[in-house]
Amino acid sequence: MLDLKKEERIKEVEAVTLTNPEVKAVEVWGTARGATRLKGQPESNEDSEIKVRGLPIPSIIYMPQVRAGRWLEPEDTHAVVLNQALAVEMGVKVGDWITLDIPGKSESHWQVVGLVFEPLEQDTALAPRETLLREIDQVGRGKAIRVQTIHTDALSEFNTAEALRALYDAKGYDVLASTMDTTHRLTAQRVETLSTLIALLSAMAIMIAVVGSVALSGTLSINVMERTREIGVMRAIGASAKAIGGQFIGEGLILGWMSWVIAIPLSIPVTHAVVNQLSTLTNIEFIYQFSGMGIVYWFGIITVLAIIASWFPAQKAAQTSVRESLAYT
Repeated sequence: MLDLKKEERIKEVEAVTLTNPEVKAVEVWGTARGATRLKGQPESNEDSEIKVRGLPIPSIIYMPQVRAGRWLEPEDTHAVVLNQALAVEMGVKVGDWITLDIPGKSESHWQVVGLVFEPLEQDTALAPRETLLREIDQVGRGKAIRVQTIHTDALSEFNTAEALRALYDAKGYDVLASTMDTTHRLTAQRVETLSTLIALLSAMAIMIAVVGSVALSGTLSINVMERTREIGVMRAIGASAKAIGGQFIGEGLILGWMSWVIAIPLSIPVTHAVVNQLSTLTNIEFIYQFSGMGIVYWFGIITVLAIIASWFPAQKAAQTSVRESLAYT
């Protein structure tokens, strides 16, 4: 994802880009910034800021996540697809008409045909490229270059981006400096931004698990005290310390596994609620995905914690002598 400092001829930029053997496809988008409001409303300071992207339709680079309405079609002209967050802010729904006010250009009216989930910038609108370029008097020129590479690993993407920067520089194109010029680098930066939040949630989950294991250990310790005479009878008829200790460890495992089974269905609605709350607080829409491997990982964690929590009560039970057991009242 590279951006030029000024608009250049689209066909020339695309032709130059395709000379790189690592490039699978390329599109040059039109871009514009301005304000928007519902059609018919007077201009005011309350108008929402908007970034409009003009895409060739159909686009082979951009894969929309349509949440309402439909995606742009080749025969569309003054049709626009809004980010759903911007639509909520404006109070706009599919079928409404909006007014785009781009500085230095005439106002234009567009019909909202769809809403999409756009995780990067929530003040965006997507429109047919040719129509947008006519409205902003930049027909045939653009500066937002979007490249699809043959190889999709992080190193290949980085190398291709660097090679394209050098190629554009050699051709006299000025490219804006950016640390987010590939999808892998962009993803890594976003993950790093959220790493504190992820660490906090992980720490809370581990803390709850540890507190649960302490509670389990306390429950089993009380159980050992209440069953002291039973332990003595078992020892008297020949039960080994290993068998007695294993019984209490087994009980701890069963309790831990029962909590794991109960937690699985409860985790789904709770996680939905947490994700929705985080989306509201951070103004970033998070996508909930059920993790099968997460269930497996937590089964292992619960198993280990249950064994550790059961170990000390089990050792106490195993070390209880017959005399002490039968003398217990």
